[in-house]
Amino acid sequence: MIFYVITSIFVLFFIFALIKDFIYKVTKIKVCAICAAVSLTWIFLIILSLIGYNIDKLIIGILMGQSIVGIMYYLEKKLKNKLFLSLSKLFTIVIGTLIVYSILRWLP
Repeated sequence: MIFYVITSIFVLFFIFALIKDFIYKVTKIKVCAICAAVSLTWIFLIILSLIGYNIDKLIIGILMGQSIVGIMYYLEKKLKNKLFLSLSKLFTIVIGTLIVYSILRWLP
């Protein structure tokens, strides 16, 4: 299982790295290749779990945690106010953890 997950992230990273300029031209959305690769991988694993495949929730949780940290770093780059930055980091980790926990408890 872990081999497929790592392979998925690796392949998707290179795909998004190659097409991110095209995506920006079409949508005006900047795409982080590693963020997209990790997110699509855990979303796909959740879908597989929902349709009946036996997917290890641990790897889904790890990947979702990586996405939470990615969101936190994204906010860090965007926010300038030090107090607001610290609070947004805390808020991102706490809310993100609660969301991930809820999703993983809901999965079969």
